Amino acid sequence: MKKRREQRESKKKVEERVQLTSSSSTIQHALHNCRNSSVDRISDLPDELLIYILSFLPTKLAFTTAILSKRWTQLCYSLPIIDLSYKTITKCRTLKRFRCFVNNIMLSPVSTNKPMKIFRFKCLLRYHQRNSKFNVTKWLEAAKQRHIEEIHLSLPSHTLMPDLFVSQTLVVLKLESLYVGKGTSCVHLPSLKTLNLTSVYFQNWNNYVNFLYACPILEDLYAEPIHFIRFDENNASEEGIKSLTLSKLVRASIRIRDGVVNGINNVKFLRVLICAKAFSLNAIPLFENLISMELVFPRCSYICWDDVVELLRHCPKLQILFIEKRWLNSSSKEWKCPISVLECVSSHLRSCTTLNIDCTIDDIRLANDIRFAKYILQNAGILQDMTIGITSNITKIFQSKIREELSSYPRISRGCKLSFELKYNRDGDLWY
Repeated sequence: MKKRREQRESKKKVEERVQLTSSSSTIQHALHNCRNSSVDRISDLPDELLIYILSFLPTKLAFTTAILSKRWTQLCYSLPIIDLSYKTITKCRTLKRFRCFVNNIMLSPVSTNKPMKIFRFKCLLRYHQRNSKFNVTKWLEAAKQRHIEEIHLSLPSHTLMPDLFVSQTLVVLKLESLYVGKGTSCVHLPSLKTLNLTSVYFQNWNNYVNFLYACPILEDLYAEPIHFIRFDENNASEEGIKSLTLSKLVRASIRIRDGVVNGINNVKFLRVLICAKAFSLNAIPLFENLISMELVFPRCSYICWDDVVELLRHCPKLQILFIEKRWLNSSSKEWKCPISVLECVSSHLRSCTTLNIDCTIDDIRLANDIRFAKYILQNAGILQDMTIGITSNITKIFQSKIREELSSYPRISRGCKLSFELKYNRDGDLWY
């Protein structure tokens, strides 16, 4: 019995050793395969996929992978998206390194034959460095040779010559805090669909109109604000305005002082910043396709409800109206409701928002604001919602009075939902 027991135990130990040996070899084999597969998975990926992955990284970070191998260096120069956004540069040494880095990316012979989709460049320099030479002209020319589709450029106080804006492939152009040189008649952007101009300077009005005229299929325009180095009223002639027709335009955001009203009358969505002490349009075009309009009145202007009504009269299909007063500004004259009901109000208006009702100046302006709200409630046949913004300067008693007066006012649309929003102030200014 004892011998049998010893034989069984010895046999069991042998089996355990075999299992351990087998398990260990299996684990080692699995680890070996895992290591090999991790290397192979990266090296076996096609260049197109690796470039796609790298394109999601900031360009500077993507180029750090160049230390891995020569293959990765080649991949970095093939990136379709170049994003070079830098915060304020305060040291000359940093500026030189950054400039050399961009030159290396954009002007390298390795990348000149690679297609590029997006080029973003944003850099803010200290005042005494603003005249530092960036090779922006060469960068943009290189991008154009690579059939660039989208350009985002922000470089304060830098001047770009108009002949740079000649491209058959450019679809999106966004410029910020830049000067555009003289002679924009040479600009040619036949494929451009989106144009964003933020604090861009043109030599005069005609240069600005010529720039827009060079974008025949433009669909989305943002131009706030546009500055003119020489503002001559004679430049803004009626002929210049009428000659501009952006027939494909769908969405526009403009400042009324910058003009360009007649050329955008085909839009469906319109945002207008009223930068004038007295808002008045002598010749308002007919906006036959407009369904949504936002009117913004900043500090330098005040709202006159007669002008708003006149504008609405030229928007027969308007469905959404948003009016925002960023400062406590309204005409001090008593406003009387129009005798006839506007077509857009009676048949199409579905949503109306008015910000901000306030009575800190005088009761006439408060009465005008409330009277306009009542006009909409009384005549908007299919109105679904109306929002009234009340500033916090008004006491709770006045707030309750306004709510009660408008809530009890008869509405022609039974499905209309009336709501109130309280807007808070900080240091006397409206908080948005």
